Amino acid sequence: MTGRRAALAWALVAAVFGTSVAGLEPNMLEEGIVVHAAERMLGGEHLYRDILVFTAPLPYELLALGFRVLGAEIWVARAAVVCLQALATGLLFASARRAGLGLLAHAAAAALAAAPPLAFPLLSTYFYTTLAFYLCFVALYAALRAGESTGWAVAAGVSVGAIALCKQHTGAILAAVLLPGLWLACPPGERRSRLAGYAAGGLGLAVATLALYTLRGDLGALLHTQIEIPLALGKAASFATPFITLWPPGHVAPEIEGQLSLYVPWISTALYGIFTTPRLVFGTQLLYALPFAALGAAALRMLGGSRVHPIVWLQAAVTLAMTQNLYPRPDWGHLVVSLPAAIVLLVVLPAHTGEARPPRAWLGALAAYSMGLFACGALWATLALHAASGEPTLGPRVPLRPVSLAMRSPALSLLTDFLRARLAPGEEIFVARQEPLLYFATGARNPTPFPGVLPGMPELQEPDILKALERVRFVVMSDLDQPSHTYYRDELPHVWSYLERHFAIPDSFPVSEQSWIFALERGPDRGETAIDLIEARPGARAWIREADGSLRESKDPLPRLGGRQLQRPLPVVLGPLGGGVDYEIDVPPRAALVSAVGFWALASVDHWYQHPALLDLSVSVGRDGRFEELARVGFGERFWLRRDWWPVEVDLSRFAGERVTLRLEASSPTPIPGDRLAWWGSPRVVVGGVRRPLLDPRSVAPGARPHS
Repeated sequence: MTGRRAALAWALVAAVFGTSVAGLEPNMLEEGIVVHAAERMLGGEHLYRDILVFTAPLPYELLALGFRVLGAEIWVARAAVVCLQALATGLLFASARRAGLGLLAHAAAAALAAAPPLAFPLLSTYFYTTLAFYLCFVALYAALRAGESTGWAVAAGVSVGAIALCKQHTGAILAAVLLPGLWLACPPGERRSRLAGYAAGGLGLAVATLALYTLRGDLGALLHTQIEIPLALGKAASFATPFITLWPPGHVAPEIEGQLSLYVPWISTALYGIFTTPRLVFGTQLLYALPFAALGAAALRMLGGSRVHPIVWLQAAVTLAMTQNLYPRPDWGHLVVSLPAAIVLLVVLPAHTGEARPPRAWLGALAAYSMGLFACGALWATLALHAASGEPTLGPRVPLRPVSLAMRSPALSLLTDFLRARLAPGEEIFVARQEPLLYFATGARNPTPFPGVLPGMPELQEPDILKALERVRFVVMSDLDQPSHTYYRDELPHVWSYLERHFAIPDSFPVSEQSWIFALERGPDRGETAIDLIEARPGARAWIREADGSLRESKDPLPRLGGRQLQRPLPVVLGPLGGGVDYEIDVPPRAALVSAVGFWALASVDHWYQHPALLDLSVSVGRDGRFEELARVGFGERFWLRRDWWPVEVDLSRFAGERVTLRLEASSPTPIPGDRLAWWGSPRVVVGGVRRPLLDPRSVAPGARPHS
């Protein structure tokens, strides 16, 4: 085939592979942010003024334009990614063919064409990193042809500018490291003019962007979100994670044991679950080392010989810009954009300038083997992902087939069905964590400027969110928090406190052992918090009960447990017959203890949340060394098959004005084996509010909700 026909053929192959997975796996956060923002822009809201995001504007503006022309449908976003991937693959083949790589040009194109299923799901979702990744190969092609005319140099500058308008630091790094390769690609007498054209293209796009936002009256908002907020976020350490240990082979370092899901290939997690074997860890280590090995090989190639083709430097620049995404958070989602670039770099290393050399047989065999390997791998991944996928769970607006366990569980369909049956058209809800795609899926409006959490910036978010919560009936909250980084309750503590006081899971909402996301409905005011017993825990006295019934002070370290179903667990270390914690408090007027007990979890999901059976949990008040029991909840074995909380609310008003010892205890009539925990959910002393009666769990039918 001619070069153009072959490039078109590879573009079509890429479109086939991209389309094969474009209908799979909703992306609740990354794609959800862009889709949600674009729909709001379609309704007349302004990016950065009405919608506060800190990423660059091009993905939002392009998708909003697509929604205006084709309708606000999820397939518009997915189709745009397929088209961009096809364009990038065709141009990559054309670039490699122009560099005289012959059959190796096919191997390079095959690596990029097969990327969506092999690196699933990021490279098939509409996300700013995805767009920046594919635009890098457009910039590579334009830079390689910059030696022909100033127009191509300008096009290279515009392409790099577009990358910066998708992901700021990726574009800035690429703009700088692309310069030497661009210099080599241009004739000696034309280099300055071509570099001037390159700079003019990038600066021209930047000026046009500033002019557009100036005309809209949003220049100040643009600069605030693109400069001030990223600088503030860069100071927050909550996003950073340690780099995976590359030595010794097959060994998981202790600092990443609790975050292994960030480093295991996504397709392996989706198909086989999270597990560790030396072979899997060793393979993961090789993948993380590959981009650095490719960059090292490119450096040796450029330093060790003459007549190195400019494509080697240009592709090394692309690989370096993509690999930078591994810092400060080297998770699998950031690795997948550097792996294809690194593989392409290894493929183009033999490119050289000067007279063409006779083709080497081993290079042709290597190219054919690589194409077959990528094609078979992509075909296997596509078939495996479709076989594992389930029916769509997010309703008719997001008809994507889920693959991961969380997306395939009935939790999402139960949630969306619950909300669609109760929401008025265009009603406001608040999605409390990082699932903004739910706004699009349910057709509900977001009453805040924030599609998700801005780490480490509560002072920016909490005032607007608290004001908005005053007028919403429903809040959506998931339990998929990030213990390796931060918890939602820590990011936005006043928002969490407001939700604890005014919202609860409604009786009509179905909760099961698979529930990880749920609806909260506004209910009666449960009172203002006077003493938060979790915050007061460092000054309290923890103890365990020995086998002879005596108490011994407990110094055991406590795990840091995330919130579950709007309850913050207060852990209690258990001895042979139980344990507890004592607080010395001054009881205010009209006071009550508000808490919850229970929440048994599946060991495969949350191994920390595993109460021993046959526990009794009690509340006592001590005065002058004598304790009076005020409430006791005893569950028996059957309660521990439940995955929700049992409310415990105890009136303390008769102790008003006194200093007492408030005791939260967990006790067992039989010895408790091993080191175990119990916990109380969000225990706090409140003033005022509406109390709920304490129910005996044994009087409620199995399967019924405790607060029905």
